[in-house]
Amino acid sequence: MVVALLLMIFGEILTIYSEVYASKLPGRVMETPGMFLKPMILICIAGISLILAYWMGYQGTGNIWVVTVASLTLLLVLEPIVIYAMLRELPERGALIGFILGAAGLISTVAL
Repeated sequence: MVVALLLMIFGEILTIYSEVYASKLPGRVMETPGMFLKPMILICIAGISLILAYWMGYQGTGNIWVVTVASLTLLLVLEPIVIYAMLRELPERGALIGFILGAAGLISTVAL
């Protein structure tokens, strides 16, 4: 289970990093498609890590919902941290309210 969780953390961080990195690339895709090579490779590595994490997590728990909730919780916690570390941007009011409501919904799903 520990290895599954570590793979999931690694995969989620790499996924978020790849998405944010690609979103900040300048220019147009058709003019310089090579600039997307780095985020594409990173997202492939992230996908492999997440697939292995889901497989190992399910094998360890026997319950896909436990694995899914772990993944969603990690995403909810890690995404703001990675975005802030990369861009030094804080969410504005609407995004912050959405984040808080999403966290409350996830917590209620797990608790109830």
